[in-house]
Amino acid sequence: MVIKRDLLLKSIYILAAASLAALVFNTMGGIPLVGRREIDSDLILEEGLPEGEGLHLIAFEAARHFYENELGPIVDARYLEEYDRGHIPGALSCPFYELDQYLPLVLNKVPFNSRVMVYCNGEDCEDSRFLAGALQEAGYKKLYIYLGGYKEWLERGMPIVNEAETGPAHRGGFNPKKAFDFSGILPGWVWLSVDFLLLGYGLFILFLVAHKREDSLAAAFAVRMVGFLFLVAALHKIASPAEFARIIENYQILPGMLVNIAAIVMPWFEFSCGLLLLTGRLRAPSAAVILLMTGCFVLAIGFNIARGLDFDCGCFGSGHTSPWQVLLRDIGLFFCCLPALTGEKEPQKS
Repeated sequence: MVIKRDLLLKSIYILAAASLAALVFNTMGGIPLVGRREIDSDLILEEGLPEGEGLHLIAFEAARHFYENELGPIVDARYLEEYDRGHIPGALSCPFYELDQYLPLVLNKVPFNSRVMVYCNGEDCEDSRFLAGALQEAGYKKLYIYLGGYKEWLERGMPIVNEAETGPAHRGGFNPKKAFDFSGILPGWVWLSVDFLLLGYGLFILFLVAHKREDSLAAAFAVRMVGFLFLVAALHKIASPAEFARIIENYQILPGMLVNIAAIVMPWFEFSCGLLLLTGRLRAPSAAVILLMTGCFVLAIGFNIARGLDFDCGCFGSGHTSPWQVLLRDIGLFFCCLPALTGEKEPQKS
């Protein structure tokens, strides 16, 4: 009982220290603790646009009315490569996953009292909603999300532009967020292979734990590997809190008022516990936190798979990974972390 109480207290201390670090770091250009993401659920089908402030979903006729009557700026939330291949004439490029680079350009060109229409590829694309939420947090009051997006615009025979209207300066230089976007470094088949290997290794570690061989070199390597992976996975989330907030929101589990605070502190939980596991310090309490987080991830992913939702985990960057693949990965990580709960001492060769 004393050991369990000590483990609980140390785990709480780790979470408290990580939360404090997260909140301090967030004061240096982070996101609001509570975001505003209420979207008007009444889809506007006709030409008229609501005058009220907030986020409003609009269909094709309203989007065409907005464009033809030049009611305000239009912002494209898609990747720059997609924007270059074709976009609504006059639309500004602001890829949601590169806000740090492109949002200041929008802020410089678009007054806060403007009506702004945002779009991406179509109804299955969430980036327009995410970008609209970010623009609202930046200070824009009247935002219209064109639900049909570029796909419907093209199908309806509306005008498009086939080349970027901006020069190299718009593209910017080095972006720290891109440096930590590890999901784009390796092709998908490599990630899939790694995830299956991770699941297999986790099952092997579970076998070792069941046979009281937690002190083997294989188990020691598994714990350090978990620490390294959690530390690396945290970097992109720390660098991109707004993006991670949208990913959490897209799980449709947490109440809206908790989304931003979760996006702020969770990466620091991962970073702190990953660093502790990697260095061998406070192994048991940091492992307990990671096991708890990974267990919650498994439940959340399984719940959304059962609901038929398609979503991004945001694990190692902005790339999309199949929810089933992420589920296998997290199960493997969970098992690989189990040996660290047996004590604080360094594992010895069996």
